[in-house]
Amino acid sequence: MSHTPGPWQWYGNARNREVYLATSHSGRRYVMGFRRWGMSGAQPMFQPAERGLVPADTLLTFEVGDRGVRGHEQAKADDSVYRYDIRGIDCDDARLIAAAPELLEALEKIERICGGASNFTGESVIAGIARAAIAKATGAAA
Repeated sequence: MSHTPGPWQWYGNARNREVYLATSHSGRRYVMGFRRWGMSGAQPMFQPAERGLVPADTLLTFEVGDRGVRGHEQAKADDSVYRYDIRGIDCDDARLIAAAPELLEALEKIERICGGASNFTGESVIAGIARAAIAKATGAAA
């Protein structure tokens, strides 16, 4: 897996009704944007493997049918996919976003275990790194 290296930040313009997630380095490489999908919904857009920003419907995986099917159009053409319930989005950045709660929980556990170090040790350095990431994820002061 090769997700887009961070740090990431939300950007956009409220007047233009635009919001997207991008890197805050390297010329703001898109991680996720949004596009209208029909008359009543929207879908995220991702930039997987240097392919440019693509709609999520081209990256969808499905609960039923051939696990190799990718995207809504491919699913419609494959008889094994008889329901369009989504299992996931086949993009490293999408998987990373979905894993965020578990990653935060793991960092909190690391901080609790290593945070009690009273002298400057590797454990206290690890706790500090975890604490900074937790603060960024929760909006708390570091």
